[in-house]
Amino acid sequence: MKRRIHINLITAMTALLATTAVAMPLRPAMIALADQIRTYGVDGRDGIDGRHGQSGRDGRSQSVRADGLSIRIEAMGEPGQDGEDGGRGDRPSCPAQPEDVRYDLQAPDGGDGGDGGDGGQGGRGGDVTIYYTDSAQLRQVLVNAMGGLSGRGGRGGVGANGCRCDDRSWRVRVCHDGNCEEERYDCRDGNPGDYGRDGRNGAAGGLGQVWLVNQYTPLSSDQPTLTQPLESFLRQPVSLSKHLWETRRGAGALLATGSTVDDTYYQYLERLEAEAQIVWQAERSPTTFLALSPTITLTDTGNLDLDFPDRYWIDGRTEQAGTLTTYTIDYIVRADEVTDFAWGNQTGRGDDFAVTVIDLGQESAFVNTQFELIYRTTDDDPRSNRRVRYQEQFSGRLPAAVITQDQNRFVLNLGQLPISNRYFRRGTNAQVELRIVRSLGQNSAEVMLEWEGQL
Repeated sequence: MKRRIHINLITAMTALLATTAVAMPLRPAMIALADQIRTYGVDGRDGIDGRHGQSGRDGRSQSVRADGLSIRIEAMGEPGQDGEDGGRGDRPSCPAQPEDVRYDLQAPDGGDGGDGGDGGQGGRGGDVTIYYTDSAQLRQVLVNAMGGLSGRGGRGGVGANGCRCDDRSWRVRVCHDGNCEEERYDCRDGNPGDYGRDGRNGAAGGLGQVWLVNQYTPLSSDQPTLTQPLESFLRQPVSLSKHLWETRRGAGALLATGSTVDDTYYQYLERLEAEAQIVWQAERSPTTFLALSPTITLTDTGNLDLDFPDRYWIDGRTEQAGTLTTYTIDYIVRADEVTDFAWGNQTGRGDDFAVTVIDLGQESAFVNTQFELIYRTTDDDPRSNRRVRYQEQFSGRLPAAVITQDQNRFVLNLGQLPISNRYFRRGTNAQVELRIVRSLGQNSAEVMLEWEGQL
């Protein structure tokens, strides 16, 4: 039914166009101007968006000593500021409406109101570290670590009214070759501007937290992680330290009634200390690698994690002697150089057929290399047959016996594979896919070399 209606409509449209084409010489002005709409005056400009409110500052973190006397600690976050209201849209310019024109008119629109600014975020309550020797002393400590109130979003600005037409409709008498008729034209009032979007309210600041230390001796600063150039690590051992805390719940029950803090608090357990050193025993000189910057981190278990930048492959070993951890670098290469390969020459035929692969990055003395080959041939001539069908003659890893390495050159003696000699004759059309897998320690990467043509 839908398709039949569509065809009928097209037929009716065709008939109408044919009728119009005949009538065009009698009414050319009406046909040409019926769809024209022109504006006059100038639309109003949109209102300015309100500025966002600034976020409140976090409460001041502080440390106190609980000795049994009543203490009140204020660590409130500051409130966020309110966002500004959006500006009103500007009124349009409303000049006198043109008279007796032969086209429709559109009066100017009013400007949109500006968007309200978002309210600022409330500042987080400050953290409070309390040193004590008896848990009863904590009941005398009142902590107010409330987060700051959120700022309110500004209101969207009011849009301005559009201009109104002086004359909403008029007629123009048109004569052509002695035939006269009246054309009707309309004027549309300008649209009022839209209200601006109200700004979003900010979020209230979070509650501050309490850190409890069951001693009066202040904690010295710790350094759980260190990043520095390799040269500095090779020169002397470095010291790392870490304060160990246990996460617990129920902070409000430990403090004076009326305290406002996060329910989660941290109880100090102990200070971990360790030393780390890096030793260079790689064959190549360390000179070109001294600028790289490893990172050593002391974990909660007391172990040390050593991370090198991803652009290097490193293999070594770790030794532990008391608090000193020594990492020895045995091998190191640049990651972007281990996959830089190119095809070399083809030599021989039959059992002596071989291809050469060249390591342009010259890292073969320091990494492991494996080759995986897919070898296909065809009796079709690719120059005259677009649908060449290749047959697979070999697919798998190349055994070490067929690989000869001369520093950064690898000769792959493919003629020694279990493949018929006739597939290595001169002029044979072949496809070669060689996947090269390189690895060092826990690092690995692959590169694919492809070749297609006549041997």
